[in-house]
Amino acid sequence: MWIEAPLDLTTLPREPGVYRMLDGNRKVLYVGKARNLRKRVSSYFQRRPESSRTIAMVQQIRDIAFSITASEAEALVLEHNLIKQLKPRYNVLMKDSKTYPYILLTMETWPRLHMYRGKRHLPGEYFGPFPNAGAVHATLHVMQSAFRLRDCENAVFNNRSRPCMQYQIGRCSAPCCHVVSQQEYNQQVEEVRSFLKGRDDELLKEWQQQMQQASDAMRFEQAAMLRDRIRALRTVLAGSENSELPDHADGIVLLRHTTAVMACIGVRRSGRNLGTHNIRIEQAIDADDLEILQSLLTERYSNEQPPAEISLSTSAENIEELNRLIRIIAPDSKTIIHAPKRGPKLQWLQQIAHSGEQMIASRKHDNQQPAYEALAELLSLPDTPERIAAVDNAHLGGKQMVAAITYAGWQGAEKDYYRRYKLDGIGSNITEGDDYAAMRAVLDRFFRAIRENSIPCPDLMLIDGGRGQLTIALQCADDAGLHELKLLGVAKGDGRRIGEETLWPGWLEHGGAGIGQPLKPGRHSAALLLIARVRDEAHRFAGSYMRKRKKQSMFQSALDSIDGIGPAKRMALLTHFGGIEGVKKASRQQLEQIPGISATLAEKIFTSLHR
Repeated sequence: MWIEAPLDLTTLPREPGVYRMLDGNRKVLYVGKARNLRKRVSSYFQRRPESSRTIAMVQQIRDIAFSITASEAEALVLEHNLIKQLKPRYNVLMKDSKTYPYILLTMETWPRLHMYRGKRHLPGEYFGPFPNAGAVHATLHVMQSAFRLRDCENAVFNNRSRPCMQYQIGRCSAPCCHVVSQQEYNQQVEEVRSFLKGRDDELLKEWQQQMQQASDAMRFEQAAMLRDRIRALRTVLAGSENSELPDHADGIVLLRHTTAVMACIGVRRSGRNLGTHNIRIEQAIDADDLEILQSLLTERYSNEQPPAEISLSTSAENIEELNRLIRIIAPDSKTIIHAPKRGPKLQWLQQIAHSGEQMIASRKHDNQQPAYEALAELLSLPDTPERIAAVDNAHLGGKQMVAAITYAGWQGAEKDYYRRYKLDGIGSNITEGDDYAAMRAVLDRFFRAIRENSIPCPDLMLIDGGRGQLTIALQCADDAGLHELKLLGVAKGDGRRIGEETLWPGWLEHGGAGIGQPLKPGRHSAALLLIARVRDEAHRFAGSYMRKRKKQSMFQSALDSIDGIGPAKRMALLTHFGGIEGVKKASRQQLEQIPGISATLAEKIFTSLHR
């Protein structure tokens, strides 16, 4: 239960809990946790904060809400969930909410080796987490050559009558067709298990002995197969051996640059480097290392088991506080957090930092800021936009009506904010092919999401269409109270050629004049080329969703969309009338003769199929 507290801080309890800083409009500025609510909240007002970010926040605080929790651990969980849900302006935000991929060796009669994401509740042995899916696929590709375990789904495995292509190219031993015995397959599984547990040297020595024995006995085909498996396994291990580093560890380095902070995370499991993962952290320019690392560790290890060691590039003063935090996040783990000052662990952190710096340097070449500045000049905007959104509607002859929203920034597409909308079907009151009604429907939903802070408000929004579509968009923005949002209609030119577009600016802020004079900058304008790229991405995204729905509809019956028709009644109708065409030709009276079809339902079926 949340309790409102006046700014008389003496009324705050001295118990653990979570607090929310509120501005004059009741909007959440900041969410924090505390072992002692009164002591923590009071600290904001007892002395001048060192960070300009905190100073700006404190100046806006008009009220405080707090919730008491049973323990600091419970407060940590509540704080973490609230930050992800509310995305407060002054909290450090992680641009990474995905689950990390693992390699899973299942526990079943014929175990399967495959990539897995999600909670680790399936029985089996997990290897990872890997920084990205590409690293998993590359490792699996070689592991299947070395160990030849199946990777197919059980539905496929249980219904095969002959070996598949994986067997033909030497990447599976075909247990589905009993080409390999249960005993031999179990031996392959044990070899995989040895690999996952880091017993690589034992495995390689055993294979080398078997290869030599096969060669001495002139079983050259078997010797060649073992030689290939040894090469494949050495490929997995290449560059990973370093006995001076811990077997299970994460290395984390924070890199600060002009617009954000980047966390570079190196991963080692079972004595092998699995690669580096980079996370962009927003609203952290003025935040200190401790606050960023606390947010990062909470985000990363709330759902993932932390490794035995975590090496950080930070000051020694932060280590004690972070070790206390990891005990709260993962009380059953024995993880040690430290900041190495010399030796192999420091060199490892330096390698991780170098990898992150290389990635940042490569992204600088993709910076589109000059094009955004040209766009601001073209539209006479007071500030250069940093984020553009685009909306596009799509349909097939009035059917499969969909819409898509895409975002772009100075560094390119921002796919975390992509959204797609289904505009027809049950509950829709949009006439087939009505582009204006479709535009209103999608923008009403999109602007509502902006008001609810579930998606950021763009600096400029592109509306696919001319003056008519822009008028609808301006009305929707006005109804939503988004008077500062700048809208730009983009009307296609003759032949839909890039460079022939007409731009219709529409501003509402400060009692603006609405739709301005049309602009035709021409195909040599960097601003127009930027607009075309963003618009075309929205068109691509909407088109792919429309085609996906069309493909799905090919496997659906016209009866599926009728309320009251379930699988049993649908099957009864199709069986009785010999298919959907027979159902369409049936009269109301004939439909009523089917068991379970009432007069009301028969009327509904007949009306739906003859619209």
